[in-house]
Amino acid sequence: MQYAANPDYKFGDPETPEMWARTIGMLSNLRDMKPRVVLKKEPTNPNDHLAVMARAMGNKIGYVCKEHRNKVRTIMSQTKRGMLAADISKVVVDKHGYLFITLKCEEAVDDSAQEPGFDWSEWQTDIPLLPPMEALHAEEEAEFILEEELLPHLTDVNITELQTYLGIWMEGSRHDMSHEASRQRELYIKLLEESTRDEVRELAGELKHQSGSMCSLHRLEERTLEWWPRLVNSAEAANMWGRWCEQTNNQLWGGLRLIDDLLHQLPGNLYQNIGHMEAIFSQLYYLCIPRAALTAIFSLLVLRERTCRELGIQMRPLTEADYETCMPESNKFSMKDLASSFLKFPTKIALGMFGGVSTLLAWHPEWQKHAPKIEEQILAQQKEQQDRQEQKQDKMIEKVEEAANRPMTQNIYGDKNEFQDGAQLLKMGIPEGADPAEIAARIAEQQRALLEQKK
Repeated sequence: MQYAANPDYKFGDPETPEMWARTIGMLSNLRDMKPRVVLKKEPTNPNDHLAVMARAMGNKIGYVCKEHRNKVRTIMSQTKRGMLAADISKVVVDKHGYLFITLKCEEAVDDSAQEPGFDWSEWQTDIPLLPPMEALHAEEEAEFILEEELLPHLTDVNITELQTYLGIWMEGSRHDMSHEASRQRELYIKLLEESTRDEVRELAGELKHQSGSMCSLHRLEERTLEWWPRLVNSAEAANMWGRWCEQTNNQLWGGLRLIDDLLHQLPGNLYQNIGHMEAIFSQLYYLCIPRAALTAIFSLLVLRERTCRELGIQMRPLTEADYETCMPESNKFSMKDLASSFLKFPTKIALGMFGGVSTLLAWHPEWQKHAPKIEEQILAQQKEQQDRQEQKQDKMIEKVEEAANRPMTQNIYGDKNEFQDGAQLLKMGIPEGADPAEIAARIAEQQRALLEQKK
């Protein structure tokens, strides 16, 4: 047991002599009396909702340390009452004292709020999954070399090679919260500590430190501020989200509800921590989740965050009322209704009525089904409009050419007049009775000058 020094101590508060005296007194009583201990979950713990507290004689005396807590919670999940009994086997009395207990797998006080057992092998999804990242490949490679080549021969292993592969494995696994990584870390520590070589045993210290800091404040901040945003914004995540949109026909609210239905199935009331990634990371680490299930959970969380971004809402738990208010299926007109309405109208009218939602309609299966026919109609309509426009242009050109070819005169005032049977000869400034050849020559010359000016 740990934190027996002061079960009510809040991290960051100063330690005082009065607190130490209280701790020593409490531990001395436990050593002398060795009362029956009851282990019980404490989901309301402000620092760790997965905490398992120990109680004796009506008082809280400490917590199961994280090294053994997963095993204890597993045993608890297999009982009907969700509590366990234990005997005190040893007590260390000082200002930072602790005690050892021996578990007795028998049922104690009834706890109606117990968490049922969870079989991860049966938890499967059909969502697109994130592909293995480079860190996981490096981790698995180092794991193979360590377990097959190096750790079985610690008596004569090359210390530099061993240290190198341990470093590669630790770097790859520093964000791996899977059951496999936790189990391998414990195995490596055990084998290194049993070695007869001092330099080998020293390497176990780094692994112990990593194990103890997996859910430390610093590591949680690193995951939340650096690792998680990088994962959500990665190309792999973008491709996965694109496949998810295709799978759900771009129904974002419907897809979000499917994601939430799956997250609701997870143990530990994990869904209620959506939006608080530090709490989720801590919870996932202590749930002893197999790597395959952990990949599916991370894929769900990535899909959910990207979907929330697209919808412009916060990454938070949603209620039934949220879905009813926001999901398009709850409105009078769905995407299918719009597509069906579109197909009832002639193409020209439909484009005018539904032009504003043409992008949305283009994704709908009904639209996709009729898209070739509609596209053919649109192209035919465009060709018809183009032909009409060309005909108008041809007629305009003909009129211009006809007007340009008409004989024109210009009088002394600069006005242009059509030449008609000599009726306007006076306006041209030509004497009446002039030679017709001279009149024709003057007209032709004037027409050429006008054409040059027009050009």
